[in-house]
Amino acid sequence: MQWLDYVFKFMAKIFKTNSFKKKYRTKPAKNFLKILKSEKWQVADLRNVVAYADNHIENTINLPILTFNYKYYKVLDRSKKILLINHDYRSNLNLYRTLKKKHFKVYLLYSNYNDLILEPEVDRHTIITIYE
Repeated sequence: MQWLDYVFKFMAKIFKTNSFKKKYRTKPAKNFLKILKSEKWQVADLRNVVAYADNHIENTINLPILTFNYKYYKVLDRSKKILLINHDYRSNLNLYRTLKKKHFKVYLLYSNYNDLILEPEVDRHTIITIYE
């Protein structure tokens, strides 16, 4: 019976695919700080204005989803690579497609915002607003 377990594990490896990463250009969370500090990149935070004001990562640009189509061409530099971050990396694929159609070099961060700021290195770069 032990050989059957090996067969199933082998089959799982063969048929395991990550179609999301194949279809969309992504960057892992481990590369985030390197991207944030690079002059060749712009990081666009797609969360709403209130969530961005409460806490955000320094050197990011706020492009809320509701006003994205009216603002992106004023704020984003076409010569730089664009990294999109949001609460859920799969939620705004239409914005990714829009930028790609407009010939931007766009990538999705393959992590959620809340998981990203839990990393101690990224947490040091987080700006938090305290209301009294």
